[in-house]
Amino acid sequence: MEHLEIHSENFDEIVEDIKQRNLSRNNMPKIIVGTGLSVIYGVPGMKELAEHLAKEIAQSSDEHLKEIWKNHCDEIEANGLEAGLANLAQNENELVDAIKPITAKFILESEEKLHRTIYEKDTGFCRLLKYLSGTVSVDKKIIDIMTPNYDRIIEIICDKLGIGVITGFYGSLYGKFSRNLLKQPTEVYNCKNYSWIRLFKPHGSINWISENGKEYLTNDYEILKEKAEYIEIVTPGSSKYKVGMTNNTFRCMREEFNELLNPRDNYSLLIYGYGFNDDHFDTALFDSFQKNVLILSRDVKPDIINKALEKKNITVFYHEDDREYMIYKSKKYSLQGTTQGRYLTGGVPPIRFSM
Repeated sequence: MEHLEIHSENFDEIVEDIKQRNLSRNNMPKIIVGTGLSVIYGVPGMKELAEHLAKEIAQSSDEHLKEIWKNHCDEIEANGLEAGLANLAQNENELVDAIKPITAKFILESEEKLHRTIYEKDTGFCRLLKYLSGTVSVDKKIIDIMTPNYDRIIEIICDKLGIGVITGFYGSLYGKFSRNLLKQPTEVYNCKNYSWIRLFKPHGSINWISENGKEYLTNDYEILKEKAEYIEIVTPGSSKYKVGMTNNTFRCMREEFNELLNPRDNYSLLIYGYGFNDDHFDTALFDSFQKNVLILSRDVKPDIINKALEKKNITVFYHEDDREYMIYKSKKYSLQGTTQGRYLTGGVPPIRFSM
């Protein structure tokens, strides 16, 4: 393994190559954003959510609910919330129904407290989006992002940067969903003169309400707090895949993003703050995927590291044993000259984004 100083000419040359292959107009990335972004801004991740759920369920008067949680709490503590709830029995699925409103309210309240901080804080992800908005095609200024996150951090950052957000919902106070709007935004929005983020949320969002057969989007915190039990999100659990398939909006989000991953098109794949703990993301994709892939994440599973060591099209920046590493063209480097965790907790590796 080679040691690499990030202030060296050698590293600068590698960075320029990464930018050309993964972040250029000819290879504009399709972006997948995980909870790593939420953690940067202080919004609770899965570990904090699991702790909060444990406290809430312990206070419940439903003894059966407590028993279900008890049956799986050891696995949750050992392997995380996703893995711990992945194998619920048929008669245990009521736990999923119970944790949905608790989760929605927890994330909503956390985000509300941090709303101004999220807007004002400058991070690597902010600089990344600003960089890409100045690099995107002059004919169709759309940057595609998919996230399983429930929060609205990406939306708030876009407001800060003056970048429009296309969610598939239209309207002012009570937005209605249109698949065609998500699929063909150029029919409605001026995508030549202004940059847009087209945001896909296949696990829902804390500002989506589904009540009495009607679904709508609202950004009014008072309404959201009042309707917290109706917030439409997909929470961890064995029924997660089924919900994602049967809910029309969730399914549309996933299908439309997948359609963008057309092997005939020019693009790269940027995976940001994503730990690959979600069964909905099939990592077998990398086995035959020929596009360039850039992964920026503090924690990366060993099988992803191994794939990057085998396939030269996968570049990874990650953190391990209190050190920072890069895998570039199937070679592993130990990065020197970084502040511990700086480029990962700050959102991007030490790549200089200049307009």
